[in-house]
Amino acid sequence: MRLSEISRSLNGELKGEDREIKHFRSDSRQCEEGDLFFALKGQNADGHDFVAEVYSKGSIAVVSRKIDFSPYILVEDVKKGMIDLARSKIKRSLKIAITGSNGKTTTKEFLFHLLSKHGKVLKTEGNLNTDVGISLSILNGISNPDFCVMEMGAQMPFDIEYLSSTFNPDISIITLAGSAHSAFIDVVKEKSSIAKHTKDFVIYDGDPRLSLEGKGIIYDQFVHLKGYDSLKTIVEVNGSRSILNGIWGDGQIKDLNMALTLLSRIGIDFNVSDLEGLEIPPSRMNVEKIRNYLLIDDTYNASPESLENAARTCAHLGKVVWVIAPMKELKEDENLKQKLLKLYEELKPKAVFTFQNENFYPFGIPYNLDKFLNILEKNDVILVKGSRFYHMEEIVRQIKEALKAS
Repeated sequence: MRLSEISRSLNGELKGEDREIKHFRSDSRQCEEGDLFFALKGQNADGHDFVAEVYSKGSIAVVSRKIDFSPYILVEDVKKGMIDLARSKIKRSLKIAITGSNGKTTTKEFLFHLLSKHGKVLKTEGNLNTDVGISLSILNGISNPDFCVMEMGAQMPFDIEYLSSTFNPDISIITLAGSAHSAFIDVVKEKSSIAKHTKDFVIYDGDPRLSLEGKGIIYDQFVHLKGYDSLKTIVEVNGSRSILNGIWGDGQIKDLNMALTLLSRIGIDFNVSDLEGLEIPPSRMNVEKIRNYLLIDDTYNASPESLENAARTCAHLGKVVWVIAPMKELKEDENLKQKLLKLYEELKPKAVFTFQNENFYPFGIPYNLDKFLNILEKNDVILVKGSRFYHMEEIVRQIKEALKAS
């Protein structure tokens, strides 16, 4: 896009010469020559304070006050302009929104894979699931998409209400109304709010607590988990046997079924071959065989529901050692420790090592690499999981190096 075209879309005023824009940014550190920087005002910083840095890199700014650089676009509200520009880009697309306590990114990636066989698909990148992240993903994405798949996250009350009213999805998916972020939001109310601003229907898991204004559709179970073989998952799809790469749990199968339900509901036929090449996103049930051990990296984040999914899946693979850290942003629940203890007693892992436990888990011993290595035996399964706050990916790296060196 050219600056003149962008300026018209923003109802702004172009100051200086017209130029072609390469990428759209809100972080001055990412700016390169030919990029357009939105000088957003945040809680801790004002993008206008970084325009000198931006122009030193050959980028151009969208600002709400005059600056001593050229060219630039002057607008009344930088953030509103950015969002409006993104909205205009997808106004002819089928807009799909995904929210939920777990499984948002996985469902988004599955949909991207499946829908790409039937048209041009634009998706939000990584975990960019805020208004800024969604807008930048759209602006930096492909032109004229047939489908736009947006992940929407909530950390504070009314986040989903705001995001869904801003981007007005045609179809929405609620993967789960679970425990994540329950310290800050009423999860059921928050997830339910997406229905108000969804045009057609909302796919969900039948949770009776959700209030979906008559738009709710319970997902269909096209895919059934049958077992595991050589780091692959055996499933049955509409009566036909198929093999999926990696180790999938009930949670990942549910995410896939939700994606397939969407395809079915919009009239897209699919078959077993469409599942070829499907991959679970990084740090979510990623399995690596190292010598005689299976290391499972499920460190992207943690909640009671995701721990249960990972632990139950691992229990099918052999003797399991848990290396776990606490879960953050959960509502205080007197029953939580009992639920975790019940899961532990039911699945009976070989050993549990806790990292920075903070009295969160009523079982396990403090993680120590030497003690951990001393209890390992041939064919043991190692599950590493915990909230991102604890950087459990570093524990995964440490364990990998130790196993390879032993």
